[in-house]
Amino acid sequence: GVPPRLSYAGNMFSIFFTDADVVDYDSARRQDVAAFRAFFHAMLAGGVYLPPSAFESWFVSTALDDAALEQVAAALPAAAAAAAAAGDGG
Repeated sequence: GVPPRLSYAGNMFSIFFTDADVVDYDSARRQDVAAFRAFFHAMLAGGVYLPPSAFESWFVSTALDDAALEQVAAALPAAAAAAAAAGDGG
């Protein structure tokens, strides 16, 4: 119910809940922050600690082993459902 956008550079990436490309701060500000908040808390409940702001980057690292990536993957469906339920469409 909330369209996610993935922006990345190298090993940094961010997920934004918006139907438009995020290319700068102004376009990032138009994201659905309520959806991100719900996504963040659902991921936290699944044991995945993300940056707490919708404006921060995530980092992929060799410190993430298969078990860590599987935990992230396992937490994603509930987090996506929480984002969709909280989403206000903009």
